[in-house]
Amino acid sequence: MSGGRELSLRVSDIRDAGAASVLDDVARALAEASVKLSDVELFAVTTGPGSFTGLRSGLATMKALAATLKKPVVGVPTLHAIAYSVRPAQHVATMIPAGRGEVYAQILCVNAEGKVLEYEEPTHVSPAGFIERVARNGGGIKWAGNGSSKFSEMVREQANASGIKFVTDYAEKLETNEPSANEWMLATSFQALAWDVGALAKIKLEDGAVSSAEELRALYVRQSDAEIKEQCRAQS
Repeated sequence: MSGGRELSLRVSDIRDAGAASVLDDVARALAEASVKLSDVELFAVTTGPGSFTGLRSGLATMKALAATLKKPVVGVPTLHAIAYSVRPAQHVATMIPAGRGEVYAQILCVNAEGKVLEYEEPTHVSPAGFIERVARNGGGIKWAGNGSSKFSEMVREQANASGIKFVTDYAEKLETNEPSANEWMLATSFQALAWDVGALAKIKLEDGAVSSAEELRALYVRQSDAEIKEQCRAQS
C-alpha cells in the first residue's frame, strides 16, 4: 500500500504452513509490487481476535521484520479493521466465527476521520447472546464481519422480533450507506482486510500510536484449548 493505493494483495490459509506461508506471501507481494523489503516504511498486522495459529504467525513475522529493519510497526485489532471496511458507521456490530458455534464480537464506531472508537470491549460469546445485547440498543446498527453474514437469519429474526427493519441490500441506502434509526443493515463482508489494516495503521502512526516490536501483543479474547485443558488438569 502506497499513497492510499493497493500495490499487491495476497490471500492464503496459513493454518497448516504457519510463518513459512506468511514469509512466502510477503516475498510474492513485494515482487508483484516491485518493491524491496527495505523500502517498506511501516509494518501493520492484525492483533486479533482470530485464529491462534494465524495470529502467532502473523505477529511473529511482522515483529521480526520491524525489529530487523528498525521500522515502526502498528497492531490493528481484527474487529476494528472489519468496522473500518464498512465505514461510515456510527454503530457497527462486528462478528467473526470463533469456532464451536461461538463468535468474537464487539460494537464499534468509525468516525468521519476514520478512527475506530469502542463502545465496549471485544467478547467471546454465543451469536444469540450478542445479537440480543445489540437489540437493547435499538436500531441504527450496521452489521459487519463474516460472523454477521453466517448468522444473518438469526439477526433478521431478532430484528423482526424487535420491530426493526432488516436491510440486506446496499442499493437501498446508496445516499448515506447508513441505517436509519429503525433499521439494521447487513454490510457487505470482505474476505481480505489488508488494505483496511494498512489504512488504520497509517492513522495510528499519524496519532503516534506506534508500538515497538517487543511491545506488540496478540488480543486473543479467550484462552486457547491447550490453556483451558491445562487449567482443568490443574483443578482436578
